Amino acid sequence: MKSPADLHKLEQFFTSLHETPARHGFSAFQAQPLLLYGAGNLGKKLYACLVGNGIEPHGFIDRNAARCSTSAPVYAPDAPELAPHCKDSVVILAGLFGRMQDRAIRRSLAGIGFRHIYALHEIDWQAIKSRSFLSHMFIGSYDPINLPRDAEKIRAAYELFSTEEERDFLLAALSGYHAHDVTRFPQPLPIEGQYLAADVPEEMDYRRLIDCGAYDGDTLRSILGSGREIEAYAALEPQGDLCAGIQTYIVAQQGIHEAHILPLGASDCYEQLHFMEVSDGRSAAKADPTGTAVLPCAPLDAVLRGFAPTMIKMDIEGMEPRALRGARELVQAYHPQLAICVYHDISHLWEIPLQIRELYEGYRLYIRNYQFMGLETVVYAVP
Repeated sequence: MKSPADLHKLEQFFTSLHETPARHGFSAFQAQPLLLYGAGNLGKKLYACLVGNGIEPHGFIDRNAARCSTSAPVYAPDAPELAPHCKDSVVILAGLFGRMQDRAIRRSLAGIGFRHIYALHEIDWQAIKSRSFLSHMFIGSYDPINLPRDAEKIRAAYELFSTEEERDFLLAALSGYHAHDVTRFPQPLPIEGQYLAADVPEEMDYRRLIDCGAYDGDTLRSILGSGREIEAYAALEPQGDLCAGIQTYIVAQQGIHEAHILPLGASDCYEQLHFMEVSDGRSAAKADPTGTAVLPCAPLDAVLRGFAPTMIKMDIEGMEPRALRGARELVQAYHPQLAICVYHDISHLWEIPLQIRELYEGYRLYIRNYQFMGLETVVYAVP
């Protein structure tokens, strides 16, 4: 049981769920010229959202302006056409930039002469009908209005985290989702440290790694680049061309003696899932019954039986609970460390920690956030 102060915070949180948040925020920008930095998939979604609310940005700023295809003008950062707008325009960084990247972009824009620069996480989106835009970043369908209904589970998950900072993050994230106010999320850790978990008290053991949602091998490269050892590696990545790139990279490594590169998604059964392809950010393809692409899936217990992992990592666009069910035998037999993303659906913030504890009660759980607005949040489980 946590301290009286912790329990008081928890009760304050549940009381706040019955209060109506004040509406303010974006209206402050509506009278000023508006530019969006980044003409990628997310920038286009934001542009459409703003136009739908009667706010038409002047256009986009993008370093690859010549290659961008949008219905609005796209300018290079140093385009002479932007010079008259620098002093008065508001620039919204319309992308998911990490802390270091965010600072570099701001310095560049300030050097050109822009004075009013805001990131997505600095804007209170309550003043406009932005749910369709925000839902593009948060895959799940959980409606925050149901948080009081799930109070018992939230209380149980709250008890699982050992430090006040972690418990405060959980409540701040849920409060931000409920109020539809992304400015409430705490400052994230540097994205470069995701899965390296240098701030977790226990030492991470990557020797036998199962990488679910391997993408192009970015997690593998990060781990090896940090000087950690991997002797056996299994990647599940349904996009075949990305698997080929991972295989090429592994062949050039000296220490990896066993490798399984599987063109599959992780689930709790053999199945074919439809998903919607996106033109930008292939790592964020989402399962969608109306999608035209097909994603073959399989349970880890079946395709990697006997692999004896020391760590399992999952970042699989909302499929994490099902993939954990499909890895029950591996988890219970070998008690590997776990690094599981919990930001794809609001309910995963409590459902996944409870699911992990059900699989093996001997885990110590930690929660760490590596991106603004609660994105790239990982629960680590260490036996």
